[in-house]
Amino acid sequence: MPSAHDVPITLAQQSLGELGVTLAGSVAAGAGALYYFRRVRLDRPPIGTFNGRDIAILLAFIIALPFLYGVLPFWALTSFLVITFASSLSIGYRPVLGGRLVWLMIGLLIGANIWTAHNMLGTVAGWQLWWAELDVLVIFGAIAVANLYMQGGMRLQHVAWFGLALAVYDVASSQAIHVTNKLVQEFLGAPLDPSMGMRFGVDNYSIGIGDLLIYSMFAVAAYKAYGRVGARLGLILIVVFGAAAPSLTPILINFVDARSDILVPSQAFFAPAAFLCYLWLKRRYGRERTMAEYEASSGIEARTIAFDQPAPVREPASV
Repeated sequence: MPSAHDVPITLAQQSLGELGVTLAGSVAAGAGALYYFRRVRLDRPPIGTFNGRDIAILLAFIIALPFLYGVLPFWALTSFLVITFASSLSIGYRPVLGGRLVWLMIGLLIGANIWTAHNMLGTVAGWQLWWAELDVLVIFGAIAVANLYMQGGMRLQHVAWFGLALAVYDVASSQAIHVTNKLVQEFLGAPLDPSMGMRFGVDNYSIGIGDLLIYSMFAVAAYKAYGRVGARLGLILIVVFGAAAPSLTPILINFVDARSDILVPSQAFFAPAAFLCYLWLKRRYGRERTMAEYEASSGIEARTIAFDQPAPVREPASV
């Protein structure tokens, strides 16, 4: 007789499970990126001002990455992910923890996830431990990279257009060329899988690091550009169009893959809403603030760590 864990759950239950995981990850990434942005200043490399070419390069990298996953041998892919996670986390958290401690924490997190992937995935508890380790890496990595871009000069305009371009790729990769489906099936349970999620019973629920990065970037860019009103709208869009809409849509359209995992292109919902939000903010409040103007208005000097005692943030007059 099958146990309770072996009984298939309904699509509504799957959708609610996906909603819970996606909502937790999206809000943690967006709110965490805002918290970091208000309190920590990164040493920015001399890369100049972001422009359309930089966005095109970033988009090309994201598009090419899944295909690299398909052609690289497993050891090379794992090595690439180790370098990627270690680089982003060291850049983002060295100002907070210091060089020695940050590398110790990075080594422990990456090493633990690799070990768990090879030794603990035979039980639900093992899967949950693997996901928990991965969630810390992915969410903190998205927060760090989003702040590197935002503090380096990327603007809300760039994020809005980048989201639209990514939405086109998101829809095409999941429904036309089926790259998303293949990646989900082949890399679930692999070390350093670039997604955040959790397992309940026999079902895994997850959201990709690319989605979390877009949510983090939009929340910070909206706040930098238009203050608290931008941040509030950004977080609302993340909850409604980044988490709720993609998770609950399968109940209406019954869009699932062969394993009954819920695969809905999140950016098809979030990116258009984010772009319209950007246009409304621009029309309502005018030109967005630059990073220098934000720092001047908030009284925070560049490259200053204010993690323990955040400086007060004053809103621009137009907001």
